Amino acid sequence: MSSSTATSSSDENIDQEHVKYSSTMHKAIAVINGGALGLLQVVTNQSSAETKALAGRGFLMLIVIYVILGVWEVTLRNERHIRNFIGHISHLFGALAAIVLISLIFPIFALIVFLLSLGWFLFIMYRSFTELRVPDENEFKAPGQLAT
Repeated sequence: MSSSTATSSSDENIDQEHVKYSSTMHKAIAVINGGALGLLQVVTNQSSAETKALAGRGFLMLIVIYVILGVWEVTLRNERHIRNFIGHISHLFGALAAIVLISLIFPIFALIVFLLSLGWFLFIMYRSFTELRVPDENEFKAPGQLAT
């Protein structure tokens, strides 16, 4: 087995793991957003109609951004690192959409969840950026030049 075959099979495994992770995240975000919408219908609080309308517009805006980024993630099959980056950002927007709705009912809890989501996003992005390979200086040479 050559090293290029081993590298391509490990890249395929990484891609399959990311696709599984991303699809699980999208399913969880859909369930959480649906639950937040349902909870908002059941629980009544003292929020004004203007506050609810503003939060509704914010929720819809975040969901539209989330869907656009999700579609973009699917179309970028061949560029693995860019696809992963777009996927992580779409997951963040999906989580922020749920936090906007939760903030109408439990503002302190929403703040805590926002901080946890931001920490999670930063950790995931740190892990993603550490996986990037730094090119060798030989890769910067023109094809006709020899490395010294």
